[in-house]
Amino acid sequence: MKKDEVLKYVETKGDESFIVRTEAEEKTFLENYGKKIEEEIIPGKISELHTRYDDDIFSVTGTKKNPTEKTYEFTKRVLAEFKTKAEKTSILEKEITDLKKQIADGTGDKKTLADLEAVQRAYKELEDTKTKEITDLRTQFEKYKDESEIVSASSGLMFKKNIPETAIKSLVKQVIGDLTSIASRQDGKLLFLKDGVPMRNYHNGLNPYTADELLRERLKDVLDAGRKIDGGPGIESEIIKEYDKQGKIMKIALVIPDSVKNKGDLGKFLVSQKLLRGSQEYNKAYAEYSDNLPYE
Repeated sequence: MKKDEVLKYVETKGDESFIVRTEAEEKTFLENYGKKIEEEIIPGKISELHTRYDDDIFSVTGTKKNPTEKTYEFTKRVLAEFKTKAEKTSILEKEITDLKKQIADGTGDKKTLADLEAVQRAYKELEDTKTKEITDLRTQFEKYKDESEIVSASSGLMFKKNIPETAIKSLVKQVIGDLTSIASRQDGKLLFLKDGVPMRNYHNGLNPYTADELLRERLKDVLDAGRKIDGGPGIESEIIKEYDKQGKIMKIALVIPDSVKNKGDLGKFLVSQKLLRGSQEYNKAYAEYSDNLPYE
């Protein structure tokens, strides 16, 4: 807006308060706001997810993470214990085979039969426990992946300034939890189900809702619709993602703006596009577009 337009607009609003910035100042503000999200909000959300993931593993397996142990190392240790149990299963299978042979050959006695029954019971108990633990852990991990993608989609949202930050955080956390509870994956793509059927967006050609669309719809009352940080003021890039049947990212395509001059700029831009730092989508995009960029 030109100066005379601004003054005329202010006059129509009476005694209301305004924050006046130049275009350059607004650009700086949005860049700083994006840095605040990247440096303060996203690490906290990732830490919170890791803590919940650690707690889920503990509730499923009874194994607790060591104070200095990273979540990745903790998960690796738990899976190693599963491997040990699997090896024990193989030993029990061999014992059962040997005892059955003794019974069939007539070389065994009542004690051999009792040993066979005891080993069979131990084998079944171990198998049932192992199957339940692995199933529960896999379920928790899939929910963790779904929640991570939804959290990533929320990272670029701008909220109204007149609402307390604690209220915003509480509402966003609740909405993320609600969406995670109805999230599902089909052909590697995150969908949201209602009565077992994917929810579709009437405002987007009846395509299945994305996490970003549902977040914006459910948080519309607290969103600042006039400002975005995705790719710059008022610009939101389209991102094309392709996954294989196992949910692994195969291709990611988006338009990189001219303002991205180095690898650091690229990282900040990808975060602003709701690609969670460290996620497979972020890593794929960074590898794809950083080759010809300097570090600084």
